[in-house]
Parts: sequence; structure tokens; C-alpha cells
Amino acid sequence: MTDYGPPPIPVPYSPEWVRLPEPYVQAIAHELTSRDVEVVDHWNDPMDPRDATVIVRARGGGRLRFVWDEESGWRQGPMDANGWVPLHLTRYLRAGLLPAPTLVADLVEKVLDGNHEGVVERPRYRSFRDYGDALDGRLAEYAQGREPAG
Repeated sequence: MTDYGPPPIPVPYSPEWVRLPEPYVQAIAHELTSRDVEVVDHWNDPMDPRDATVIVRARGGGRLRFVWDEESGWRQGPMDANGWVPLHLTRYLRAGLLPAPTLVADLVEKVLDGNHEGVVERPRYRSFRDYGDALDGRLAEYAQGREPAG
């Protein structure tokens, strides 16, 4: 693939901007599926903070919800019968703001195997109001089919 420089960054709150996380979460769902992790569903939620959800089937049945948001990175928790994760069961994975899909898949597998839970304390890497920082550029790289460096 020829690199023509960094992709353009959409204007905040434009339709293109709110969809910036979609290719990232799709890359993670694809990586999980390639490892035979059953991805039940995944989607983007575009507003304040932007977040994305990946739901996977737990090893013994049931479902786990993995959520990324643009302030705290990834968190996880078991879903109840109504599809919610009780707040007291939410755990943050502490992998940084935008870890590579392979790292996220590694963490998901560790959670599924009972070897990683995460922490209760919510990290805060940035504010959803931090327009113009590197996050949107890194998300835009996924839209171009490239994984951002660092």
C-alpha cells in the first residue's frame, strides 16, 4: 500500500468524525473471530464520549461486554439477563487508550480464560473534548486500513 501521508481528520461531531472508531472496533472483532472467539455483536456509539462495544460469548456460556471509550480505553464485565453489566462488576483493562487489536484480543482471551480481570479504578487518558490531539489521527489510520504506529 502506498502511503500518501496522514489521513484527513474530520470536523468534530460531523458524521465522519462520530464514525471514526468503527474501523478500530471492526479490526478487533475480526481479530477475535480469527482466534475462534465468538463475537456475538459489535457496534459504535458515537457520542460523548465516543465508545464502541464488542460482545463475546463466555467459555461456559453467558456473554461478556467489552467497551472501549475515548477517555478510558477498554473495560469489561459480565452481562446480566437484560444485556447490562452491573457497574460494580465493571473492570478496566488498563491497556492504554488505543491498544492494537492483537493486544485487545490477547486481553479478551485472558479474561475468558480467567487469567485477567482488570481493575476497578477508571483510568483517564484524555477528555472527549480534547479535539486535535493524536487520537482522531490514530483512529483515521484504521479507516485507511493501516494500524497506527505507537
